[in-house]
Amino acid sequence: MEIKSLTDSPMPLRQNGHLRSVSMPASGSAKQYPHFSINTNGVPLRPALERPSIPSVARLTRESNLLDVPHINIKKIASIGAGYVGGPSCAVIAYSTDIEVTVVDLNPDRIKAWQSTTLPIYEPDLYHIVSTARDGVPYLHDGQRPSTSRCQPTPGEQTESSVPRQPNLFFSTSIEKAISEADLIFVCVNTPTKEDGVGKGFAADLRYIEVATRAIAGISRTSKIVVEKSTVPCRTAQSIRDILDANARPGVRFDVLSNPEFLAEGTAVTNLLYPDRILIGSLSTPEGYRAAAALTDVYAQWVDRNKIISMNLWSAELSKLAANALLAQRISSVNALSAICEATGASVDEVAYACGLDGRIGPHMLKAGPGFGGSCFRKDILSLVYLAESLHLQEIADYWRSVVTMNEHQKDRFTKRIISCLFNTLNNKKIAVLGFAFKKDTADTRESPAIKLVSSFVTEKAMVSIYDPRVEEQQIWNDLVDDGGDLTGLVESVTVCSDAYEACIGADAVVIITEWDEFSNKATVTSRTPSTKPTALRTLNPNKANVFRPRASASSKSLLVGEDKSVKGFQSLASPRFSSSNENVYPTLSPNSSLNASSNDRKFKYDKEFLLQFQQEFTEKPSCNWDQKVAEVVGGIPQLSANEKALPQVIHTTHPKSEHVGQEKVIKDDHQPKRLDWERVAKTMKKPMWVFDGRNIVDAAKLEEMGFRVEAIGKAGSDFRRSYELE
Repeated sequence: MEIKSLTDSPMPLRQNGHLRSVSMPASGSAKQYPHFSINTNGVPLRPALERPSIPSVARLTRESNLLDVPHINIKKIASIGAGYVGGPSCAVIAYSTDIEVTVVDLNPDRIKAWQSTTLPIYEPDLYHIVSTARDGVPYLHDGQRPSTSRCQPTPGEQTESSVPRQPNLFFSTSIEKAISEADLIFVCVNTPTKEDGVGKGFAADLRYIEVATRAIAGISRTSKIVVEKSTVPCRTAQSIRDILDANARPGVRFDVLSNPEFLAEGTAVTNLLYPDRILIGSLSTPEGYRAAAALTDVYAQWVDRNKIISMNLWSAELSKLAANALLAQRISSVNALSAICEATGASVDEVAYACGLDGRIGPHMLKAGPGFGGSCFRKDILSLVYLAESLHLQEIADYWRSVVTMNEHQKDRFTKRIISCLFNTLNNKKIAVLGFAFKKDTADTRESPAIKLVSSFVTEKAMVSIYDPRVEEQQIWNDLVDDGGDLTGLVESVTVCSDAYEACIGADAVVIITEWDEFSNKATVTSRTPSTKPTALRTLNPNKANVFRPRASASSKSLLVGEDKSVKGFQSLASPRFSSSNENVYPTLSPNSSLNASSNDRKFKYDKEFLLQFQQEFTEKPSCNWDQKVAEVVGGIPQLSANEKALPQVIHTTHPKSEHVGQEKVIKDDHQPKRLDWERVAKTMKKPMWVFDGRNIVDAAKLEEMGFRVEAIGKAGSDFRRSYELE
């Protein structure tokens, strides 16, 4: 059909069933109309209108002239607390500026870990950031890092063209010295949920905030800017001000700011280098503006000033709780929809994708799973519930409490689905659990759904084998015991494996709880960093100008997986390996190990003959001498009594659920494990072979071609699809 453009000729239009003619004005006329097209039959086509632009959100921040006031130049920063917030945040500040940054903590083992090659927490690219600022790694003028194992120049590489960087990141237990010398102090201590007293189970425990504040007031002999970076209830800054003012020395002034962190574990370095926003809350006083301006200048050395938002002190405090509550709400919402999808045959991934295309909703945090975990969401929502109840806003408290209730329901629902598919009993059945961290690219297990699921499996008398590529065995035992498990009973029912194949041998079902890329069989896997973020790490050139340099290649970033035997309590017994390929398929442990052979013989004895037939093909030779490895590691762990040697060691820190240390198995940031060979897994499992995908990371159709039965969160199972011909 021929299409012609209409400009000045009359155009017939229908109005109330009758044709009328409209003359379009010539181009350049004062009044313009949208461009219309018309076909040869004289019927006008729909006008090709441009999509109207979406109104931008008004940028709510203080006028720039309020912060354009004389203020101090920050030269030294101290951080009280070397945990997940204080360590990475201050490492990026030191990495991106020439400010001297000192991170202090009362725990000497944690500080030694930060000073070693094995950091106390795992985050992609974090070791690169820390080692660069801590060790003073030189950069060449061409922007390339020296290609060495520990970022030190190789012989002949340190030439006249290389410019050494001076170390400006320090880790210490000398709290008094750090506070005395600092111009600005970050308070990055733990704020767990209260375990007793008024507000038990809901309110935030602020005792560590108070201890740190009193230390600052008692030590400081010059005026300081005190920044609360921990997640705290609204108006905590007022309590900090009261303590500081009441205990300050004559002539010493303290200005309090709120600068909440918005880190997502697994992408913390990216979040810090390329933040969506930086919130700085201060009092609306000249002193408050000056303090906010000083902190703004720190971040402005690598963050666009348009992303640095200055606001009311109380708004900044509440924004952190609100952000976590809204994110958790989205997860609980899509998890609620996943139950409807399973019952109707809809796919929660497709539903979430369709909804996420709506610009008002967006695609983020709409991934169904077994429930959210981590240190923040549950704790912060419960803190918000307590805040609402204390303000006599019961309906608001009930609303936010329902987010946590739905999260717990999702775990229970997933567990019941597994039990139902396995003929309503798990008694004496082996369940292989793949993943124990609460999400991929982290070793953090706090509030991980895996803890409750494994505990439920043990309660159902199942034999559970667990594998996670990052979480240490010791941490798994700690979490299961903290969840109320009996250590002796757990040893009888639970095995922590050194690889996924070992965990799956003889399994009745495989349960995927963490979305590690290596478990997926899909053609492509979503990158760990958002596609909208640059992939290069931000670094500084010798004259401190902000530039981008490409990420070093794998060969130039290879790191020594060294052992720091002076660090006690951070290294735990790794999972035992098979002693040889021609012996029993069960792990053989040395007498010094935390488990003994007899307890392993009791496990899975019901299908020993079934397992033995696979030993020649699928057991691996040890990569090191196990007895020697145990001897090396045991030297850094408190010794057990004779009665305790048969049990795994459970190490309790001051807050075992909130302070996780020493969780990574390797420190190479570019670690890319080999994808799981599901055909190999199929040869070792019992039939029928069940796979319960709690993260929707496997291609169910491909696995079903291999003979698996796949049940995924938010999707109808194999039997449902066959019954309704949905395949």
